[in-house]
Amino acid sequence: MQPEEAIRQQFDNAAAAYGTSPIFAQGHDLALMLQAAAPTSEMTLLDVGCGAGHTAFAFAPHVREAIGVDLSQGMLIEAKQLADAKAIANVHFREASATALPFPDKHFDIVTCRYVAHHFPSLTPALTEIVRVLKPNGQFLLVDIISPSDSALADFIDRVEQLRDPSHSCDWKISQWQACGEKVGMHLQVISSWQLQIDFADWTARQKTPPAAIAQLETLLDNASPEAKSAFSIVGLPRRSFHLWSVFLRGTLTVDPS
Repeated sequence: MQPEEAIRQQFDNAAAAYGTSPIFAQGHDLALMLQAAAPTSEMTLLDVGCGAGHTAFAFAPHVREAIGVDLSQGMLIEAKQLADAKAIANVHFREASATALPFPDKHFDIVTCRYVAHHFPSLTPALTEIVRVLKPNGQFLLVDIISPSDSALADFIDRVEQLRDPSHSCDWKISQWQACGEKVGMHLQVISSWQLQIDFADWTARQKTPPAAIAQLETLLDNASPEAKSAFSIVGLPRRSFHLWSVFLRGTLTVDPS
């Protein structure tokens, strides 16, 4: 199965849970993004991998128009239903891939991408498209899970993520983001970083992780190295939890994408 088809299937099945998840609907990072972007009523925004639309909804009162794109029809249906329920008229959604954005060059003032880039098999194609559609003075706002620089810890957390969600590709390191950004003409600055607390039962239920995979995850977490248990704050029974490393990066163009 191709990566994009795997993403469609995984998130079509999980769309309703993402519509109500506090991490996505109410995360403190939404306020950080708004503060950093300083949006105005003349601006247009593109949200790449919009999911249930929460990022677009947060920006909608502050911009002229927000457009969300996603591969999952289930997510787009959920986002449209939420927009209707909230009576938000300046947000629109359409199906599209991050690697083939159906918009003209230099079209958007802001491009956002929140908790989705760990599904990208490679950073370069998506970042190239984001640079293309950004206006010369535009900005890219990324929030996502990242890996530690230590390779063993990075491999461990990717294994955890993939067992829970087979469409997961990679928790990219900050160094990988910044190196790719420089390659495509974008400077990526760390604005904030934090540890995202994960309740194991909620986390697996949101993606409808099969029982066999949950059992593998429990074994993997229980038998993690002392370094991994410390790095990810792993807690076992009776209420399993751990932390994922998260970052907010702000990208500005270093070249005119002519």
